[in-house]
Amino acid sequence: MTPQPSTSRTPAADPAVALLAELHDLVTDRPADLEALLGVVVDRLARPCGVLAARVEVDGAQAAGGRALVLPLRLFGEDLGRLVLTGAPGLRLPPDLARGLAHHVALVVEAGAVRRARALDTAAAGAVRRLFEEGTRATTVREAGEVLARVTAQVLGTERVAVHLIDPGGRVHDLLDLGVPAEVAEALRVQVLGRLAGDSPVWRRALREGGPVLADDTADAPGRPGGFIATMRLRSYVAMPLLSASGAVGMVVCGDVGATRTWSDRDRRVAQQLALEGALVVDSARLRQSERAHLEELRFHADHDVLTGLPNRRRLLDAIAAATAPGAEGGALLLLDLDGFKRVNDALGHSAGDELLREVARRLRREVRAEDVAARLGGDEFAVLLRGTTRAEAEDLAARLAAALREPVAVEGTSVRVGASVGVAALADHAQDVTGLLRAADTAMYAAKRAAGRRSRR
Repeated sequence: MTPQPSTSRTPAADPAVALLAELHDLVTDRPADLEALLGVVVDRLARPCGVLAARVEVDGAQAAGGRALVLPLRLFGEDLGRLVLTGAPGLRLPPDLARGLAHHVALVVEAGAVRRARALDTAAAGAVRRLFEEGTRATTVREAGEVLARVTAQVLGTERVAVHLIDPGGRVHDLLDLGVPAEVAEALRVQVLGRLAGDSPVWRRALREGGPVLADDTADAPGRPGGFIATMRLRSYVAMPLLSASGAVGMVVCGDVGATRTWSDRDRRVAQQLALEGALVVDSARLRQSERAHLEELRFHADHDVLTGLPNRRRLLDAIAAATAPGAEGGALLLLDLDGFKRVNDALGHSAGDELLREVARRLRREVRAEDVAARLGGDEFAVLLRGTTRAEAEDLAARLAAALREPVAVEGTSVRVGASVGVAALADHAQDVTGLLRAADTAMYAAKRAAGRRSRR
């Protein structure tokens, strides 16, 4: 038997049959392109039916008019839009051709929507994966917010993105402007920093709904006048709260400035998914930040005096060891003992004594250089390690410190005076003998105290 050729590829005398066969081939042979399909429709129906143009509308009904024929596009009971054919007045198609044409175009429209949905789902899955990969490396809420902002802006394809963080009192205390123009970034700092986040209706709505807010047009969902969204000049936006177990800690805002945008249902689902996953990333970063802050606090208290915040004896000894190591630049050690502190402490109480010690620490910090180490050894004893100074320079500083500490101090409404005896020992005289250095400075300090006592008895 001789094989018969496929009827779908046999030239037909009836243009309608030929067109439907060609459309069938376009739809089934490869992923169909809607524009190519509409081009075939116009080309094949121009002469027999007077069709001059074809387009698909997926939203917004339009009147057909005398020169347009509108064919509803439906597939499995779902409305997909309409096919609009324009041409000669009174344009009509045979019913079978109209139904077949609408069916094939509906297939292509649905296939295109499926492909776009798959691409978006793939992009969303990739975004979530990237969010977790980069988010696990974030050690602060700020870093986590930046990761979430960049991923969200990329997957949604927005033009601008920025982040603001709030303090425990609900005020904006930090901003991350990720690629916005310099003048907009400066305006954000002026307009937003220090403001209550709760003043923004967008912030309130995001917290009320517990998720992202997507606005097609800022005219319909404006933020606070002069606020985050207005200052970024967005015409459409996504506002995504940064949530943690302790509550909201900030917000990511991204959007477009060139035109408004109709956010699709899938956009909203992607934003919701990123917000949920982002909450885990932010909370993990917040915990890591708290742990790091706690460790830093422990380390600080291990080598600092709790009352004054000055380095303690342990920190001073470590600094002396480094300063007396071979090749070090030398310097001097000053030991200070307050004169008259016990009298103030006994007369006004320990609270007043503590305030006096804190003021002594402030004056020491004011007088010494950043590279020097001012420390509290305990009680009313202090020390200053000077790096790279001569003995003469150390003696000069000792005199300045004594003079500064003799100035009156206001303690709990009372003006009190104390003095200080200062002993000086040069590092060069003691090489790596830390004990000998401390003993020499202590001996010099008591010599200064005895000399001051003799002067006071004259």
